[in-house]
Amino acid sequence: MLALLLGLTSPAVGQPGRTVKGPALAHGVFVASPDQPEDTVADAQLDAYTAAVGRELAYVYLTNNWFRSRAFPAEQVARVRARGATPFIRLMLRSSDEEAVRPDPLFTLQAIIAGRFDDDLRAWGAAAGRVDGPVYAEYGTEVNGSWFAWNARWNGETAGAAQFVQAYRRMAKVVREGGGSNVRWVFHVAAQDDPPVRWNTLEAYYPGGDVISVLGVSAYGAQSPQDAASDILSLRAQLDDVMPRLSALAPSKPALLLEFGSARGAAVAPEAWAGAALTDLIAGRWPGLRGFSWWNSAWTNDDDPRHDTEMRVETQPALAAVFRRFLDGPGVTERLNLTPPLPQSSIPAQEAP
Repeated sequence: MLALLLGLTSPAVGQPGRTVKGPALAHGVFVASPDQPEDTVADAQLDAYTAAVGRELAYVYLTNNWFRSRAFPAEQVARVRARGATPFIRLMLRSSDEEAVRPDPLFTLQAIIAGRFDDDLRAWGAAAGRVDGPVYAEYGTEVNGSWFAWNARWNGETAGAAQFVQAYRRMAKVVREGGGSNVRWVFHVAAQDDPPVRWNTLEAYYPGGDVISVLGVSAYGAQSPQDAASDILSLRAQLDDVMPRLSALAPSKPALLLEFGSARGAAVAPEAWAGAALTDLIAGRWPGLRGFSWWNSAWTNDDDPRHDTEMRVETQPALAAVFRRFLDGPGVTERLNLTPPLPQSSIPAQEAP
């Protein structure tokens, strides 16, 4: 049963497949630690990760929390680009980084639609436009997950999904008008709709192919050492479910696995979970994917240190060894290439570039 949950029936964990199907996958990462806000994107953390895995980065996934600053993260973007990597920005209009239990008190969908943040967004777009090259940005990270306040659970359910689309489209328009014509927008969903109800399907939140350039997905194994084996899904189980849905929704758009990870100390070791995940990724099981980024982070869950979540590769030699084996080969690249569009027989009119 455990082997089926993990998708470990073949090939063996930690043994990269010799046949690589499709283009090489861009190597990215997100970094954070308990003593550094996730907005920092510290070079020391990026260096620790790349040293552990033995590979440089094609892109860096980073956070722009508006409860800290509404300004474009110019310093972080400059440092990412100085490494030869492309910035992917989580544009987080929220009042705290706590899990949502009610609508956000300030950054509501209705307020975005009404234009209350237009001046901030224009200034953000103007600063983004001064970057020499594309900047990838997303609003509404994991929108089909109720842990964020932009989810429809906190915005009228069915009406909330429609409002999210309006808010996203307005945001993209205002950023472009401010000068951010180089901003490429990302639609980022969780692999599973939570809650799994009709008004919360990922498809209901899609802002449209005239706005979105790239699809993104999150899929985790254990998120805490307390997670039971029966609650830990393999990457294969999750992406086999969600990737066909994304392909049907936006067949012309490339996709990235923007978040994946599994915690130390859970019933399934992170090196086992990651080994199975990287086996499938490098083998090209999901042709629509163009890259992946590990959630290289750690955080506290309660007052008991034994319950802390640890996903950082550099702190776990067995996990680092798995990454080094899989990343050392032609299936992984340090260059991000999201063009041309995926080959297909026909593209719906709304998906035309």
